[in-house]
Amino acid sequence: MSEEKLFTYRSIDSIINELGQIPRSEHPRPDSYRSNWSNLNGIWEFAFDPDDKGTREAWQIGRGLSSQIIVPFCPESQLSGVYDEDYHNVCWYARTFDLPENLRDCRVLLHFGAVDYRTDVWLNGDFLGRHVGGYDSFSFDITQALKQTGNRLVLKVEDDSKETKPSGKQAPERYPTGCHYMRVTGIWQTVWLEHVGNTYIPNWTLTGDPVTGDVRIRASVDGNAAGLRLAATAYFDGNEVAGQSTPVAGDTAEITFTVPDPKPWSPESPALYDLDLKLIDSTGAEIDSVRTYFGLRRVTIEDGMVYLNNKPFFIISALDQGYYPQSLYTPPTDDALRKDVEWSRRYGLNNVRKHQIIAEPRFHYWCDKLGLTIWEEMPDWRSDIDDELTRQWSECVKRDINHPCIITWVPTNERRSLDPNVHQAQVDLYKFTKELDPTLPVIDTSGYFHTETDITDLHVNPSDGEDCRRWWRDWRESIAKTGNFPAWPDRPAFAEGFRHKGQPVIISETGNWRIETLPPIGSWQAYGAGPIANVDEYLKLYRDFFLALMAEPECAGFSYVQLYDVEGEVNGYLTYDRKPKVSPEIIAAIHKEGLELRPDGKK
Repeated sequence: MSEEKLFTYRSIDSIINELGQIPRSEHPRPDSYRSNWSNLNGIWEFAFDPDDKGTREAWQIGRGLSSQIIVPFCPESQLSGVYDEDYHNVCWYARTFDLPENLRDCRVLLHFGAVDYRTDVWLNGDFLGRHVGGYDSFSFDITQALKQTGNRLVLKVEDDSKETKPSGKQAPERYPTGCHYMRVTGIWQTVWLEHVGNTYIPNWTLTGDPVTGDVRIRASVDGNAAGLRLAATAYFDGNEVAGQSTPVAGDTAEITFTVPDPKPWSPESPALYDLDLKLIDSTGAEIDSVRTYFGLRRVTIEDGMVYLNNKPFFIISALDQGYYPQSLYTPPTDDALRKDVEWSRRYGLNNVRKHQIIAEPRFHYWCDKLGLTIWEEMPDWRSDIDDELTRQWSECVKRDINHPCIITWVPTNERRSLDPNVHQAQVDLYKFTKELDPTLPVIDTSGYFHTETDITDLHVNPSDGEDCRRWWRDWRESIAKTGNFPAWPDRPAFAEGFRHKGQPVIISETGNWRIETLPPIGSWQAYGAGPIANVDEYLKLYRDFFLALMAEPECAGFSYVQLYDVEGEVNGYLTYDRKPKVSPEIIAAIHKEGLELRPDGKK
């Protein structure tokens, strides 16, 4: 990319006039909804701190910052009103707010959807704490620090692009090229206040059987739980269908109940049940209440296939990078999130590989609601697996574990080491993830150099249908002889000492074709395989390749690169600003035709 920006600078007033005083005003957690809350998005004070002098000069103690920013958009994005794409390792945020009436005289939590990367937080001069991580959510109990009016909230954020940390597709270079994109610094998801009970339910795990309708909930309880009961009530289409209560034991409570005539969740029929969880004292008074939802689905591995609800589920997927032209990591509106899911369904996809980013919970909500499955994948770490990566990954899994749309966990991507110690670390992380969620498949590392894994996913790019058939012949021959295969000349499917054991084989990165007549928007240099001369030639190649791929009995699915262009990487079905480059109806018809070629029991 050149120094020319994709957009012109827009004033904060013009952006607020378009998006409203509170951009992204919808509740950020439909899966954890409490009615008394307050959104802190909007205009904040802001300043870069290139000399890292803010702490020494006590910027956290109430001084005004020199500029402004629109939260939750990162300063590199146009919609932030800052639109500065240069390196900035340290920045500060501040805003003053009065406590709304519905949040007074109660316990209040301050939530951050995500802030990249190292965040120190002060309220009214009191240091609340530090959070490390750019993709997981975090919160503070601010009850004791709050005032009725004039609350001063200050953040210091450190985000060195050269530092070893999860960064996904964020480019370390000043001007991104190829398959790396613009950096993201600071707040990029919603900030909000929430009223909870003096004793409350911070999190829970839920499993449900789509055949029997049996539901099991294990809830955590924060605060004095003596004499309290946990009550759970399930609803379908607004009608109560099941309920149960149980005493809280220590800081946890477990409930089981059965919903009659269970409605399984699937892409074809994304049935969701609403669920109220309440803490009740001995007098019947409600101490805390949270509304969530759940879907009944079961994911298993059988006969070299992924099964959903005891039926073969052939993965038809594309990479979804989670970038937006004017706002980078942050969808500009909730409607933009919903439309991305709708585009996936229109192209005949039943899955997206959410690539190198942990999506915000509202993306999962729309996938739950509209019927799109997800592989959740931790962004690249740029270093060996260590305790910090494991901690951050675990926080992401624990936040998202109840979404029925998530069908596979992927803690790392494309590890390329010959070191046995690295391979053992992959095994350990695989086992750790299985302990967090024993109900779902885990891929140790996507692409190659697999160790212990439930799915053998590979990143390969045969050139056309005949090359694809040749690839599968070579795969079968090599696996039969050695239990391994060179996905790339220097990147085997399995690391030394590990073998393919009949797991589903999914080609999870393939295609990557760009069309000569459809260059990037803006000044980026085009990146992608080919180029293919025009749309007609692209569609011929797409049909030839994917019919060959889908006809292979040992293939359990694929993920095309990619759903939409991002910056200079122009291999999407859609442009970066989400305009179709190729017909969704034609692509969906090819996918449907390919399914008809599948052997019985493999569709």
